[in-house]
Amino acid sequence: MLETIDGRDVIYIITGLALFGLSLQPALQRFRIFNLPFFYVLAGAFLAGLGMPIVNPLAGGWQAGVIERASELIVIISLAVAGLAIDTRAGWRSWNPTWRLLAICMPLTLLGVATLGVSWLGLTLPGALLLAAVLAPTDPVLARSVQVSPPGQDETSMEVALTAEAGLNDGLAFPFVYFAIHAATLGAASMVEGEAWLWSWLGFDVLYRVTAGIVVGYAVGWLLSTVTFSPIGDGAKGAWNAVVVILASTLLSYGMAEAVDGYGFLAVFFAARAGRSAPRHPDHDGYEKYVHHGAEQLEAILLAILLLWLGTFIGAGTLFDVTWRDVGFALALVFVLRPLAGYVALIGHHCSPRERRNVAFFGIRGMGSIFYIAYAQTHAEFTDIETLWRIVGVTILVSIVVHGYAANVLLQGEDLIDAHPEKDRP
Repeated sequence: MLETIDGRDVIYIITGLALFGLSLQPALQRFRIFNLPFFYVLAGAFLAGLGMPIVNPLAGGWQAGVIERASELIVIISLAVAGLAIDTRAGWRSWNPTWRLLAICMPLTLLGVATLGVSWLGLTLPGALLLAAVLAPTDPVLARSVQVSPPGQDETSMEVALTAEAGLNDGLAFPFVYFAIHAATLGAASMVEGEAWLWSWLGFDVLYRVTAGIVVGYAVGWLLSTVTFSPIGDGAKGAWNAVVVILASTLLSYGMAEAVDGYGFLAVFFAARAGRSAPRHPDHDGYEKYVHHGAEQLEAILLAILLLWLGTFIGAGTLFDVTWRDVGFALALVFVLRPLAGYVALIGHHCSPRERRNVAFFGIRGMGSIFYIAYAQTHAEFTDIETLWRIVGVTILVSIVVHGYAANVLLQGEDLIDAHPEKDRP
């Protein structure tokens, strides 16, 4: 049906309707049946059924590149939003749940996914390693409903934990994406026989890239914020340049970190955190609210477009060959593996059982996973890439449905946790 209409007109109409739908979100959030990401995916699947052309990353070439860049952009914007949102200053005690999630929950999830990938899904070793790296991180984009509110609002320690985890683990997952790329490039036998690649991975992909991302990001964020809040800056003028500032900080920190082979995702998050701690005049108080709001709007626009794409990708038949093993894996990750790993990570931390269950459960998967698999696909040959796309698609869809409605049912009208942390405002 849509094939008889000019393709440009279809794109304009659909994009306009998608963006208008965003304006209805505040009014519809009070209804428990409301799940905006799921509705956009359904709309995309419906459009695919009507014959709308899709961008298929499985075709490789420019199509895989488009999905890689689009998902990359929304993730870095979302990481900036996460970094700006948190009022609680980072510290061993104030961010203790975050360190636990990163140091315990994420490695356990990586190990569990890789094991299931080989034993349950029958993937190759490189494919199982890539699946683990792709699905281990909590998504900074789709997890917005269970994360910290805009700057200046009351926030709980568990909300801080989920927001900071999403901000940091996307960057820390990258070493394991490179590990999978090494496995696909070298082959399992060569990996076992040689040790040079392992030391290169530990020294360069882990130590150097992580350090470079943090240092470059913090330096860029601090410098730009210092200029903005100086006499020659416009920090006192409020909202008019907020979008420009967040885009400048995000793109500069990401581009400069990537230019020196650092992890740009970490750079963006730390640039946003540095902006919160830069010296400022009292007239600048509250400026981060404008910047955060501008970044959230950009994120919402990109999210609407990518969710529609995901729906077309699914509706065009990508998941038609899904197996019961794929569905079983997705359900196991969402209901068992991540919750169990998160619960173990928080044992010994002072919080209520309900708090621990909520944080452990809401390990949402989404746009970050799409970027990682697209990135790996364009940097190495994975023999089971079609299977990986199918499994990742199923898992994201299950996460959107389960976590979206669970947030409405479990968290509507109540805080994520009972107690507030001791805040040290930056």
